[in-house]
Amino acid sequence: MYECIREFLILDISKEYGIIFLEKEEDLMEHGQFIRPLLWWERLLTVLMIPLMDLAQGTIFESPQETHRWNNHKLTQNEIEGLDHTTVVDVSADPTARRRYWWKIPIFHIPILGGWRSYVVLRPKHHLVDDWYVGWIAKDVIGVSRIPLTGPVRVLRGDDDVAFFGVYADGTQVPIEQIGKGRIGDGGPWRHVHLR
Repeated sequence: MYECIREFLILDISKEYGIIFLEKEEDLMEHGQFIRPLLWWERLLTVLMIPLMDLAQGTIFESPQETHRWNNHKLTQNEIEGLDHTTVVDVSADPTARRRYWWKIPIFHIPILGGWRSYVVLRPKHHLVDDWYVGWIAKDVIGVSRIPLTGPVRVLRGDDDVAFFGVYADGTQVPIEQIGKGRIGDGGPWRHVHLR
């Protein structure tokens, strides 16, 4: 499963950082690492963004958005061919959501500027054997957050339908289910669950 992700790890690391850690598909299988771990500076940037993201969402009483350009990976259609579509969660568009970008400015993570507020809560259906990662398939982007999860996660509903999926770092798919929903700024029982 996830044979296609083997190629993206090699290509992404070599293009973005000029370093090839794993040169062959066999190396990837041997190391069992299909989701590249966050580097120290990526973790640091994510933490430093927390106050700004609190401001962007308009509340300090909820966990802020944590997915940013440096800690997620966009996948191609070919890279998800092995995905078992019976284990994804399909989420309909939020009719109140605005477009993702205002000119070229990504406002979807900035609720105070009209960004997306509606979210759903997802969790693995079965007992976890390791950290897991949430990914999304939308009409214009397919990605995986590289921030590891140990439990449920909130994910935004946008201006189009989306399918969410879960994977372990080795590429094994994690069956997930929707357990709740809400809106940023409304509080509620899910306000402290990580938002990706």
